[in-house]
Amino acid sequence: MIEDEFDFQNIQNVNFAVGLRSNGNRYFVPTDGSIKQALKEVLGATVAGFAQLDGDWEPHDISEDYGDRRRVYAARDADYLTDLAVIFDAGDLDDLSNAHEHVPDIDHYFGVFHDDQGRKAVGIKKGTQLKGTLGARNKLMRLLADDTLEMIGDNVLKLDREFDAIITDGHVFMLKVRSVEYLANIVEHVAGAAAQKVQQIHDTLGFLDFSRIQADIAKHPRMARMAASIAARNDLAQIRQERVQEQATHHGIVLNNVGGRLQCRRQDETKLLEILDDRRYQTDLTASGSVPYRATGRQRVTT
Repeated sequence: MIEDEFDFQNIQNVNFAVGLRSNGNRYFVPTDGSIKQALKEVLGATVAGFAQLDGDWEPHDISEDYGDRRRVYAARDADYLTDLAVIFDAGDLDDLSNAHEHVPDIDHYFGVFHDDQGRKAVGIKKGTQLKGTLGARNKLMRLLADDTLEMIGDNVLKLDREFDAIITDGHVFMLKVRSVEYLANIVEHVAGAAAQKVQQIHDTLGFLDFSRIQADIAKHPRMARMAASIAARNDLAQIRQERVQEQATHHGIVLNNVGGRLQCRRQDETKLLEILDDRRYQTDLTASGSVPYRATGRQRVTT
């Protein structure tokens, strides 16, 4: 999938840039040929990292608790990825003057690549490791040709082995999802849109009352993520009242009729969202009756 959007074997141009935490600005940093080659290798290692993973590419699930690496992608124009889209769309950036003074302020870095067809890809990484060796000045050693060791007295920066994500014109391919969520400020974006997402669910599911949830959902990041995930369901309007009530009974959720709609108790709000987000289920494999379960991590499978 990712290979269809960029030719990783024929890269014609490479630039290196950093984003600063204090002001949010991004700058190009001039590099020599050896660093450009190293950035190509980091990009190649990232693509290889995707190739080593089992399973097919799967759409990013905003409410998923990603643990192990998976082949995850999202549309670049997704409303919660606007910060990454801005990085991709940025044209020529100013060069960073007095770069050595700004290194402690680096939040992230990225390589900007163009292939022989003029297509663009951006590999982006949190800056933690890049500047992790900065405090090790006069503690890092260089092995010389005569097998002696020499102390490195200069400030040293370290490129990571892989990028956290690769951004193309169409998609964001996420190798390290949690890092990408930080880079994209997803928590902030999801919280800002949470009330709107709940209203969408409320309007679509006419048998449920979400007015009380909507009032303060922005204060609850996990609930806000689930609301975003539920609102994005392409089958949201097909959710059946009797199935929701059946699941609610299995999981001890009390639903009261309020003005013609079903409203859950305060303590059941997260549970109800988990049901609508397919994160609560039960099994009945033995004669002892059904057993309820909650899934924070899931992966849709085909037969």
